[in-house]
Amino acid sequence: MSTANALAFRRSGFTLVRFKGIPVTLGYTWLLLAAVVVVVYAPIVQRSVPGLSTGAALVVAALFAVTLLISVFLHELGHALVSLRAGIGVRQINLDALGGFTEMEREAPRPGTAAAIALAGPAVSAVLGGIGLAGLFLTEPGSLIWQFAFQICVANLLVAVYNLLPGLPLDGGKALQAGIWAATGDRWTGFRVAGWAGRVVAVGTIAAGLWLYASNWFSAFGLILLIFVAFELWRGATSAIRAARMGPRVKALDAALLARPIVLVPASATLGEALSAAEGREIVAVDGKPVGVLDRAAAEAVPADQVAAMPLSGLLRSAGQVPGLKAELKGQALVDVIGKSGAERFFVVDEGRLTGLLYTADVVKALR
Repeated sequence: MSTANALAFRRSGFTLVRFKGIPVTLGYTWLLLAAVVVVVYAPIVQRSVPGLSTGAALVVAALFAVTLLISVFLHELGHALVSLRAGIGVRQINLDALGGFTEMEREAPRPGTAAAIALAGPAVSAVLGGIGLAGLFLTEPGSLIWQFAFQICVANLLVAVYNLLPGLPLDGGKALQAGIWAATGDRWTGFRVAGWAGRVVAVGTIAAGLWLYASNWFSAFGLILLIFVAFELWRGATSAIRAARMGPRVKALDAALLARPIVLVPASATLGEALSAAEGREIVAVDGKPVGVLDRAAAEAVPADQVAAMPLSGLLRSAGQVPGLKAELKGQALVDVIGKSGAERFFVVDEGRLTGLLYTADVVKALR
């Protein structure tokens, strides 16, 4: 499965709720996990709590599955809130069978910010685990409430500890990447080292799962789930290593050099007049200010005998849909602006003067 397909798979689901305008998506895979948790955990609850009926045990197991979901949501919310506080927008929070992940609009601009965002999730999980631990001391051992406290304690502390392992894409790996970035001044070296560390963690996860299964600590389902987790770790680590290789290309990006040259023509011009003036350059129609950019596909569809008289105004993409960016933008700063906007093209402005059109597709091509 490619990186894009894997990400699309994890995004598949439905919007459960919106928090501060951020859609929180519940993946369909989580529903499968919840069903398995109910089936596996209900008999354990019934054995642990004398006199509990089968129906009540199923309800308790279902509540436990929901509690796990809330714990994962709060973990991801920790990442999201620190990201928002740092001025980095959050596109979506995704919850699925493998846990969850938070999609941010751009990379953190500084290593300290990156580390703070990464460590916020484990910090939330550690607090929740601590609350569960306190519940163990405040409730009667073996009671239903004690069972809940135990599961909240164990689940959240395991999530906190495992996520702090120093390998991408785990939170500890993100913190490691930020630390190397701070020490070397090169974010890409951090990606490379933390990516390889992530591969080691992935292999170690499978080895630990096999040992736990052989020791009868894990069921076959638990082993399969851990293998899927390891696969996701390996995929994320590989993406980080590839990103590190892309570092020199990102550094070489230059908005002024990548921008396509333009010609400014009156909005009242005909297509024939505009093409004659363009000489292969991008056409921007102006009426005191830019009003539109010629849609090349629409222009090419005009019959040859109508080009000379065809009004340019009907073939324009509104300038209102084309954001501007500064010609001096370079490297990661340029990538961040493009990623935050999500637009297909940009007006390139140099000291208040429109100098070119930058297409996102050209930036992507330069990175390949």
